[in-house]
Amino acid sequence: MQDVTAYFSTYRECARHLWNTYFQPTAEKNSDWDLRHHFEDTACLLFTALIAHPLGISDFELSPDYSINRIAHPCFRVVPSSESGSTIHINREKPRSGYWDHPLKQICPTDAELHFVKFFDFDVLGFRSYQYFEVSIYSSAKYPDIVGRDALIECSYAKIYYQPPKNLS
Repeated sequence: MQDVTAYFSTYRECARHLWNTYFQPTAEKNSDWDLRHHFEDTACLLFTALIAHPLGISDFELSPDYSINRIAHPCFRVVPSSESGSTIHINREKPRSGYWDHPLKQICPTDAELHFVKFFDFDVLGFRSYQYFEVSIYSSAKYPDIVGRDALIECSYAKIYYQPPKNLS
């Protein structure tokens, strides 16, 4: 697996700056959800240009934040960067709800397989920091109850690895 954390950091900073500087002032002031959707479409294009293209991925598509169909991307694995574990906020329900209060609060790199969904911020019309990776918990021998749930893990406490699909490698 290839560490692609730097690509994701570049994309995160670009999307965050673009939103906070050019879209957010108008979107928040006018409660302009259409402008938010335009930004999300733009952010998907940025993802393709700054992450998929440099990695040679031609058939990858990031779902816009407003999409009902959230797609977990198994080729991008999010892994806690500390062997002793990182804080995680796991969604209480399957399918995903707005509550991130599952009792498990710490996860180690070998505890679960986490697939990248998107960057996450609680405020969708206000200032964004994109503090979190939103992930889907694909597997966990240690905590089978969390499999299939979505979770949030802070970007500063995780790395992202790329593994090409088996039919491409």
